[in-house]
Amino acid sequence: MNNMPKKVSIWVLLAAMAAMVMGCCQKKPGVEEAGKAYQSGDFKKAASIFAPEAEKGNPEAQVNLAFMYYCGMHVEKSYEKAAEWYKKAADQNNVTAQFSLGTLYENGEGVKKDLEEAYFWYSLAENQGDKDSRRLRQELEQQLSKNQVSSQKKRISGWKPAR
Repeated sequence: MNNMPKKVSIWVLLAAMAAMVMGCCQKKPGVEEAGKAYQSGDFKKAASIFAPEAEKGNPEAQVNLAFMYYCGMHVEKSYEKAAEWYKKAADQNNVTAQFSLGTLYENGEGVKKDLEEAYFWYSLAENQGDKDSRRLRQELEQQLSKNQVSSQKKRISGWKPAR
């Protein structure tokens, strides 16, 4: 954390903490190895393992690679690429990715600022029990019109994760 810039979005810290708490990627041996490399600070090794796993569709690898792009950890810093990888994992119902994508849309980082889209992704994460998403979704609800909220609630009720 000492090498991180002082002004870091709260979601970046939460995503990092979530990755550590979850044991970072324990489902596949390759991704588990990448998680250990990541936690030990060997971001080059972690990126070299996460990238092919992310390409194969592994949502855990996608979230971790997105975080690396967001922070510029041995990959070129790119909010756009972070958003792309978070979107792929969010579409697979990854709660960390949904929260992170909501934050990107709320702040206009790597994507066009869109409070309705942020509301949508926060709502999906909230539906999985994410309390931070609940708070942020409630804040956005105060900024959106009743029609906008109603439209997003319909969209949420019909949403199905990609497989």
